[in-house]
Amino acid sequence: MRKIAIIGGGFTGTAVAIRLCASVPAQLSITVVEPREELGGGLAYGGDDPDHRVNGTHELLVLFPDDIGHFARWYEAAGALAGDPEARAESGVRYVRRSDVRRYMNDTLQTTLAANAHGSTVRHVRDRAVGARRVDHGVQIALASGRTLEPDLTILAFGGQRPSPPGAVTTDARSHPGYVGDPFDTEAVSAVPPDNAVLLVGTGLTAADVVATLSRQGHRGPITAISRRGLLPQPQGEAPDVAALMQRLARPMPRFIERHGEGLTLRAAVRALRRDMAAAIAEGRDLKAPFDEARDAAGWLWPNFSETEKRRFLRHLKPWYDVNRYRMVPQTGAIVAAMEEAGQLEFRVARLAGLEARGDRLEAQLVGRDRTTTCKSFDTVINCTGPKTLSDDPFVGALCDLGLAKRDSMGLGLEVDGDGRVLDDDGRAQESIWAFGLLTRGRFGDMTAIPQIAFRLHRSLPALGRALGGAKRPALREVT
Repeated sequence: MRKIAIIGGGFTGTAVAIRLCASVPAQLSITVVEPREELGGGLAYGGDDPDHRVNGTHELLVLFPDDIGHFARWYEAAGALAGDPEARAESGVRYVRRSDVRRYMNDTLQTTLAANAHGSTVRHVRDRAVGARRVDHGVQIALASGRTLEPDLTILAFGGQRPSPPGAVTTDARSHPGYVGDPFDTEAVSAVPPDNAVLLVGTGLTAADVVATLSRQGHRGPITAISRRGLLPQPQGEAPDVAALMQRLARPMPRFIERHGEGLTLRAAVRALRRDMAAAIAEGRDLKAPFDEARDAAGWLWPNFSETEKRRFLRHLKPWYDVNRYRMVPQTGAIVAAMEEAGQLEFRVARLAGLEARGDRLEAQLVGRDRTTTCKSFDTVINCTGPKTLSDDPFVGALCDLGLAKRDSMGLGLEVDGDGRVLDDDGRAQESIWAFGLLTRGRFGDMTAIPQIAFRLHRSLPALGRALGGAKRPALREVT
């Protein structure tokens, strides 16, 4: 029996466990290290707020690229739509609650285990990986509880972590009862008094979710949301053709690369995208289609960019990319628009230059686009800057200290090869340590959404299966 440790039990880690049990013709003993009560949730899908929805249609929730309708069938069979009639937008497209993704992953894991003919098992250990030590067959994993694991193969599958406080927030402000450092803490956000004046630091999807939660709670006080550029998530456009998306991801070469060539510089890629968008405008097509084709080519474009270009993208272009990449669902958009129209919600272009505790309030120093500074007091300040990177994770640090892994040059995650094997200090791919999901952004560029994660895992299954004794990847069905 091969022993596998999966570090992280959100969507990615649970998907790895499911796909291994379904694809590897051998008995596997899988341990998933995840501190949350349930598998399948993680930071993205671990909450229960009914107003937090997946920022993509239910058809995009693809766990099995060779069976793209699997989630939709589960959703109908589980009666989820009956319990959430607001999931259906005016267009008829469904945008499901994030908690339903967690339910789906749990149900699918149990169904997969029940159907497994090889006796594979999955054990959930509510703990955290905090250290590592070299052993003959790979790595010994130290857990926060003091226990250790010695698997034959280790898979790193954890994603975003709770946001770090902005540097402008003083120590006293961080400990102030009005400061909410974790926007994913449902209890903390729910405890905000309805008449409080609220400052949201950030204007992305996290801030939109917080606005939706406050609205449902009957919040009456003013809400100000700030960001340096004032960019807001774009609304969802036409419903995507998911079958076509899967076929695009399965292509030997993305269409964007076929049209514009390989080895594009960052400047050339941006110019090519602008030409595609201009053509879409001229033809009366949705602008999101050319953007999505460039997104699908991220795994080709990103590795060819120079270090300088990558840093330039992260510094200047990423905010624009993100608001087009991560779009607001109609339900949340309607709430945000109504509160803004009523004058209760204000978006400002400003950066937080300071936040200090002043008695029972918090005083924020806001620097506008014209570089003038204004001071304004708030009852509540919520950090909506988004999940932080993984550079300070203790387990990642331990692996890097041992030379078993190395961080990518942008600080996005770890260096991996094309299949997901973690590279050691000397750049050698290791058969006993793998990574999937957010940790591999430095290699693949865009690896945060379910379709991209699921498809990358699907493509890696043959290599992962060989490391465990032989597995064949199901072929993608042709879609006409």
